[in-house]
Amino acid sequence: MTYILGLTGGIASGKSTVSRFLREKGARIIDGDVVAREVVQKNSIGLNEIVKIFGENYLTSTGELNRKKLGSLVFNDKSKLKQLTDITGPLIHKQIENLVAEAKKTNCRLLVLDIPLLFEGNYQKYCDSVMCVWIPQKLQIERMMARNGYTEKQAQQRILSQMSNDERCSLADVLIDNSKQVEETLEQVLKWLETMDLV
Repeated sequence: MTYILGLTGGIASGKSTVSRFLREKGARIIDGDVVAREVVQKNSIGLNEIVKIFGENYLTSTGELNRKKLGSLVFNDKSKLKQLTDITGPLIHKQIENLVAEAKKTNCRLLVLDIPLLFEGNYQKYCDSVMCVWIPQKLQIERMMARNGYTEKQAQQRILSQMSNDERCSLADVLIDNSKQVEETLEQVLKWLETMDLV
C-alpha cells in the first residue's frame, strides 16, 4: 500500500530541503517543478501554446522558453499569470496523474508529491495527508534576495502571486517549522515518519 504525502510551502521556505531528506529516507518523489519544466520544453505542446499567446519574443535564441523574461511579465500582471497557468496547469495535472499511477504500481511505501502550488492546483485530492513547510514572510524575502538576487520588491511580487504561507499551512495536516536550524527542521520530519511508521 502506497502512502501519498503532499509536500508544499512558499518560495524559499525550505521545501526542497525537506524533499531531499524524505528521498534519503526512501520516499519516491514527484517534483512539481520538474514536471512544470517538462511540459514547456522545446517543441512541446505547452511551449507552442505559450508562443501563440505571448509571442516568439519569449523564446531564447535556441528556441527554448526564456523563463526569466516570461517570469518578469507574469509576476507583474495577474491576468498574464492566469493565461500562463491556464496553459500549463492542465498539462502538469495530466503528467502528475500519470506519474502517481506509475508509482502506485511499484508499490512504494511513501510517495511524495512535492508541489509548490499544491492547494491552488487541487493536488491534495491525491494525498493521504499534506505537509507544509513554514517560515515567516520576512525570512522568506531575505532568503529569496540572497538566493535569487531579487530586489525586495521582486521577492514580494513573487510571494504575493501565491497563496500566503500562513493560509497554505492552515489547510495542511502537518506543519514543519523551518525558521530555525535545519537540524531542527529535519527532526520534525523524522518524528512524523516514525509516528506514521514510514521509516
